[in-house]
Amino acid sequence: MHIVLVAMNYAPEPTGIAPFNTGLAEYLAGAGHRVTVLTTFPHYPAWRLADGDRGQWLRREERNGVSVVRCRGYVPARRSTLRRIAYDSALAVPALLLGARLPRPDVVFAVSPPLQLALAAGLLARWHRARFLLQVKDLVPDVAIALGLLRHPLAVRAARWLEHLVYRRAERILTICPGFCENLRRKGVPAEKLLLLPDWIDTEAIRPLPRQNAFRRELGIAEDSFVVLHSGNMGAKQKLENVLSAAERVADSQMLFLLVGDGSERSQLEQAARARRLHNVRFLPLQPAGRLAEMLAAADVLLLNQAAAIVDMVIPSKLLTYLAAGRPVVAAIHEASEAACLIRAAGCGAVVPPEDPEALAGTLLQLARSDRLRSQFGEAGRRYATEHFERRRVLARYAEFLASLIPPQSLAQTSPARVAPARTGSP
Repeated sequence: MHIVLVAMNYAPEPTGIAPFNTGLAEYLAGAGHRVTVLTTFPHYPAWRLADGDRGQWLRREERNGVSVVRCRGYVPARRSTLRRIAYDSALAVPALLLGARLPRPDVVFAVSPPLQLALAAGLLARWHRARFLLQVKDLVPDVAIALGLLRHPLAVRAARWLEHLVYRRAERILTICPGFCENLRRKGVPAEKLLLLPDWIDTEAIRPLPRQNAFRRELGIAEDSFVVLHSGNMGAKQKLENVLSAAERVADSQMLFLLVGDGSERSQLEQAARARRLHNVRFLPLQPAGRLAEMLAAADVLLLNQAAAIVDMVIPSKLLTYLAAGRPVVAAIHEASEAACLIRAAGCGAVVPPEDPEALAGTLLQLARSDRLRSQFGEAGRRYATEHFERRRVLARYAEFLASLIPPQSLAQTSPARVAPARTGSP
């Protein structure tokens, strides 16, 4: 089967949606399918291109059996609504034009966000007379509206029109959690079009490790320091000002906050921490994948923080990593959010009201006093991750679903891709 994956994010981006897109593509290629990825150059979560990628407009690569076609998009230096719309739209036309020149695929698999790219994927599927599948990772434009990034009535109406158009064009829509299914049903998507297939986590790579390890030693973290760690994107959805305010309230304790990652809000957060003289807050860059398990193990609590407006439209990918690491989770999120539902189902931690630093600080202090409760939460999360999100089992379900779509006699007859390798290896 020839599968064309159309997605904004792909390896070597280390966080967010990219690892899932990469893992799925490489798993399918390893299972004997021909996989082509249409994407742009790596830029997330730093929101900037690597020096070697600037000035390039097109590149073809071979990565672990996957043909990757990258074309230049638009990466805004500063955040605004218009710049975000331009970012979401810039890849659509190049991807469509390049995709039209590919040998005929059997399936065009689009990952949303952004919806503009998913629309291009739908047109590409029609051009090739291929099956069009849509995977929904975040619910847009719901997020933009909830965060106040999309306010004008005409802009909201246009975004809703695009959303419904893409949902109508898709033959099947894959969602990663039950709340997304319910959201789409409320928007008129037929239930029979929806399929729940969750994200996954490599429970062998991410596993519980000793708390006292090289990561803590290299950072000079004292043995009696209680480490609260947030890893991943630092953007508007995360609302990490709440964490700074909580850190201010526990400044006299042994609590140390590690904010690891990058994103559009990082520089403002660093400035705010300096202005408030928060000596118990440290910012670190994203860590190599090979050190992720060790970094998470160095923490006493893993932190998830979201804006209060985020309810059923986002489920952070970092949460599965947290569960697999076997550490307790404290989440300052809406109690009805998808992440809160997962934390309660797993029994892996505590949910506190979002944008309430007093509640967050109080819960962290409570956990700092209870080794038993932290151990109980961590073990429950690890157990839930291995039972529900283990990598091989989840990806096998994706492969089985794709195989069920097209009988062998209907597969497109295509010759092997001619791809000039430019970079090899996984992130």
